[in-house]
Amino acid sequence: MGQGVGVRRRFACAAAFALLVAGCSSSSRPHAATTPTHGSPASTGPSYGGTIPLSVAIPRIEAFVEAERGLKFKHKVKVTLLSSTKFVAKLKSLQGKDDAKDAERLRATFSALGLIPASTDLLKAFKDAYDQGTIGFYDFKSKQLYVRGTKATPGVQAVLSHELTHALDDQWFGLNRPALDKSNQELGLGFTALSEGDAERTRMAFEAKLSSADKQAATKEENSGGTPKVPNIVLQIIGFPYAAGPDFVDAVVSHGGIAALNAAYRKPPVSSEQILIPDRYFSHDVPKHVAYPHADATVIDKGDLGLIGLFLTLSQQVGQTDAATGVRGWGGDEYVAWKASSGRYCLRDSVVMDDSDSTAALHTALAEWAHKSNGKMHVDHNGATTTFTSCSS
Repeated sequence: MGQGVGVRRRFACAAAFALLVAGCSSSSRPHAATTPTHGSPASTGPSYGGTIPLSVAIPRIEAFVEAERGLKFKHKVKVTLLSSTKFVAKLKSLQGKDDAKDAERLRATFSALGLIPASTDLLKAFKDAYDQGTIGFYDFKSKQLYVRGTKATPGVQAVLSHELTHALDDQWFGLNRPALDKSNQELGLGFTALSEGDAERTRMAFEAKLSSADKQAATKEENSGGTPKVPNIVLQIIGFPYAAGPDFVDAVVSHGGIAALNAAYRKPPVSSEQILIPDRYFSHDVPKHVAYPHADATVIDKGDLGLIGLFLTLSQQVGQTDAATGVRGWGGDEYVAWKASSGRYCLRDSVVMDDSDSTAALHTALAEWAHKSNGKMHVDHNGATTTFTSCSS
């Protein structure tokens, strides 16, 4: 359900995910802010912050990133600072042209779930959010790094620590993995959460070295663009890797050190459940196989909602608390979406839970949604499989 794009921006959705994790797992996980730094920057490194020449900032931050990640850059990374206008123009040039099939696929799935009106141009909404919200990105093809800004201010330096982590990881493990997004599963989302969580972990450690004044300045710079005026679900999906990824990476490092983090790039998480509940990753608990349900017309979109997709959907329909209870024990799911009539779409999702108690809790949440839907959603049960069908207005 997530949209993987090579841009770096965090949105405020951590509270919803914290509620979900609290409902799904009792294991304790370290918060990113308490993560110890690794290497010399923790004690004897140079001072950070202020507004300094880019030529001075980059070597300092590169050294910080190398110490945090326990890896050395194989070659220098070209860094370009751009004014806001030129930055957005560069970002747009790398986005490619709109695809009508992609636009309808998004519209079908999200409107059928009741997350957006069927008339919403969701593809445009995602692009608008990226254009306004992105403050830096690493281009996989050119291996160059671009940051919105004209000086190496505290905010720009913080962004550089995040983006240079991507560049370092790319040199060692390769971050451009388009095949992951072609599976219609959560493989791409899981890998993005790993990568963004890793980079955010470094950024948090870097900002911890700044003075209070510089931290405030960095936060002000980051928030200067305001919140993009797009459907909230867009911000939640874009924000998921940044909100949930750092805690996952902290758990991996606590579990097996930096070596375990490096190994995760060779065997990345495969679902949002593994990201939100790292114990599932450590125990190799992969999503259960679920057969695709029947579609009533030509399939426009198919895949799995995943734990996070089902949670976000139920949150909008029954509230976060009941949604967290309903998805606890998610095992796997598959959906199909189709066009029912002009401007109206439907989606059918089959879900398998881990046990009978989890199945009963899901039934309760879905029944509440069905009751509120005025006939637009209904639920069927077939043994351990729960199937719901939802249509847009």
